[in-house]
Amino acid sequence: MGELSHATGMPRGRRMGNGIVGVVDVGSNSVRLVLYEHACRAPTVLFNEKVLAALGEGLAETGRISDEAMGRALSAIRRFMAIARAADVANLTIVATAAARDASNGPDFIREIESIAGIPVRVLQGPEEATMAANGVLCGFWRADGLVGDLGGGSLELIDIGEASVGAGESFPLGTLRLKGDAKGSLPRGIGILDETLGASAQLPLLEGRPFYAVGGTWRSLVRLHMAETDYPISIMHHYTVDAQELSTFCAKILREGIDDMAHNEVVSKGRRGLLPWGAAALQAIITHGKPSAIIASALGVREGLLYSTLGEAEKRRDPLILATEELALLRSRSPQHSAELVEWSGAAFAALGISESEDEQRLRVAACLLSDIGWRAHPDYRGDQALAIVSNAALYGIDHPGRGFLALVLHDRYGGLANPASQHAADVLCTAALQERAALLAGIFRIAYVLAPGVPGILPRTRLLKEGDDLVISLPADLAEIDGERPLRRVRQLAKLVGASGSIRTERAQTLDA
Repeated sequence: MGELSHATGMPRGRRMGNGIVGVVDVGSNSVRLVLYEHACRAPTVLFNEKVLAALGEGLAETGRISDEAMGRALSAIRRFMAIARAADVANLTIVATAAARDASNGPDFIREIESIAGIPVRVLQGPEEATMAANGVLCGFWRADGLVGDLGGGSLELIDIGEASVGAGESFPLGTLRLKGDAKGSLPRGIGILDETLGASAQLPLLEGRPFYAVGGTWRSLVRLHMAETDYPISIMHHYTVDAQELSTFCAKILREGIDDMAHNEVVSKGRRGLLPWGAAALQAIITHGKPSAIIASALGVREGLLYSTLGEAEKRRDPLILATEELALLRSRSPQHSAELVEWSGAAFAALGISESEDEQRLRVAACLLSDIGWRAHPDYRGDQALAIVSNAALYGIDHPGRGFLALVLHDRYGGLANPASQHAADVLCTAALQERAALLAGIFRIAYVLAPGVPGILPRTRLLKEGDDLVISLPADLAEIDGERPLRRVRQLAKLVGASGSIRTERAQTLDA
């Protein structure tokens, strides 16, 4: 019991908010339960499990959900409800999409679910499903702007989004299972159906020259396969961005050759392999008709969109990257207050060094400050490795992959190097040369800050980093003179070397230790 909070009985490594929230998503291909730590702008997943029930399989031919598929789904829901009760979920929503709303026995299926769960099922109509997918993308990205496409087993939703706006959604019976059934298993016929149907879309003309946000399990599998086939340096799929024509060429290869002979086909689950060509055909049709600039993968969709729709406007406006890194600072750092003090101190240091910042660059610096002490519990020889691995793979939203690489490099250098230098490769590849240079400077500033105030609040605000001509100076008040020493001076000189200066430390009582 020593590891539990005596006040709540909950682990200290958790943020409870208003309690655990959960979503059971009864889709046309899979039935899934996701539990989130609490409802917020940057939701953290506590539990995620799916069952490939294939409710939409055969729906085009029979108009009904098969007894076998329904049995698999209901069995999964019984398990999911038992888990939700055991986890003491404060708020649980059950949603159903295309298969349940389109099947002739859909109402009977919904009644069976409600009998098991004891709560109503929310059946999303097509435009509402599109809106929730759009909300999911708004939740997972910072100032997203483009067209969202959500490909399920029974339907395809398209909807335009801006920074704070959601357009009118469209829903088409072009989900992978539905399309395969309507085309009688013929890909050429399916491509014809896609071209004819999407040619009449009111949303696709809005896409030209803008990014397309791809949502849905089949597209996620396609993106993972592309990442593996191109030896992409990290495995995080969210915010993976590919030139639209490059991905169109990849889709064409899948349609032409299949995936059986691809070197990394094992990254696609067996349950998805048969649907991948249909997802490739749908994506290629969207690229052909919509002419997007890029395809951006989203790990967040309808489920997170439901959570996002319950938030107040102030919470929706919060930056998901800063929110997530604030929580990591609270849970992992020695002093969240010190990490927050580092934000202002490093900003002043950048100004002293004449380093300008765009809004995005400032966001990355703030996030880096908040993450700066998350590796302190590791063995000193491996702190750089651990911090780099955490940031490279953390469930961070509102950050692209170059930004993620930047944060990883800052933490790597802040801890003074790696036991395994090869592990730095991924972060290097993700970053431009300019980002790598900025990361080195920020890490140098952190290394000074952490020998002046090793995770202790209240010290940094009383010190300053100045640049006086060709001299980089750390200025200390008289009562902090004794924190001066060989190690702080060495760190100052290391940073000074990066900016072509000498380095020194001085206190109010005297100017000493000139470089």
